[in-house]
Amino acid sequence: MLPTGLEQQFNSFYGAVYADGAVDGKTKVLIGMAVAMALGCAP
Repeated sequence: MLPTGLEQQFNSFYGAVYADGAVDGKTKVLIGMAVAMALGCAP
């Protein structure tokens, strides 16, 4: 696990990345899944 301070920073970053903006959060998640699958990543 990450140290507490680093985990809080990551969670803030993650929340900002997936917040609604020019592209809604749901679409960003779907794009991320498609990229992961195209690169051969497995859950």
